[in-house]
Amino acid sequence: MAGLIAVDLDGTLLDGRGKVSPGNRRAIERLREAGWTVLPATGRSWRESRRTLEAIDHSGVAVTAGGSVLSDARSGHTLDRLTLAADLVHDLAEALLGHGLVAHLLRDHHQVEHDYCLIGTGHLDPATTWWLEQHQVPVRRVDGMQASREVGHDHVLRVGAIDRADRLEPVCLTMRERFGDRASIQAWSAVTAEQAVGSRTHLLEIYAPDSDKWTMIERVCAGSGIELHQVVAVGDGLNDLRMIQRAALGVAMGNADARLLEHADHVAPHHAQDGFAHAVERLLDGSLQVPTGGRPA
Repeated sequence: MAGLIAVDLDGTLLDGRGKVSPGNRRAIERLREAGWTVLPATGRSWRESRRTLEAIDHSGVAVTAGGSVLSDARSGHTLDRLTLAADLVHDLAEALLGHGLVAHLLRDHHQVEHDYCLIGTGHLDPATTWWLEQHQVPVRRVDGMQASREVGHDHVLRVGAIDRADRLEPVCLTMRERFGDRASIQAWSAVTAEQAVGSRTHLLEIYAPDSDKWTMIERVCAGSGIELHQVVAVGDGLNDLRMIQRAALGVAMGNADARLLEHADHVAPHHAQDGFAHAVERLLDGSLQVPTGGRPA
């Protein structure tokens, strides 16, 4: 039974160099040949994902920005989105500045001329500088809240910050205590120039409450006639947790966060060992099966 396979990028489809290996590229081709719909589902924005989408010759749609956006894979046009309220964006950014962090506002590039507005005069973590240069992402940087209001707090998909884990984890707890009833807040390992997984550099991500990959996967299925009991999800990070929990078959990579492994139906090898291709091979040869009727409630 062919269906839809939602696949994360970093730590899942991509190897340690941020590339799609020949084995994983062939796995994507085999899925398509077998009638599967392949749906990239990533925490990256479209512009940060476009090289990977081109590498796998992906057309159609992609779930981007942690599930806050459904993007046209070729053009980057926003087809659907979930944004944070402007007044909440102001409060979140102001709180991050109060912790001595630079606030990262990811905005809908389909509506504004930049992807990120960076607020604050603090030092940028090297991972941030490397990432923005690596992906040639348009950025506006402003000194403080007054200037950020002039740029705009609308069309914001995510508010975040990047710093060492020991600094960011207590900030995450404080932000949850203050804003947890108004937003979805998590902190976890960031991709850096040196490490694709397990870095001591962490990122704090704040989204609208209903914004996650599974929400957009449901919308894709509803619009394409695919039943949810035909969905397979493959990932490794905390932003993959709900889709791993809710998909008919949830596959975690061997390098996955321990909190993800607890909920996976199957654990594939490490992402640097073509774990995705290994899972696809088992899916296509029938040794890994999607439960009939989907996962039990």
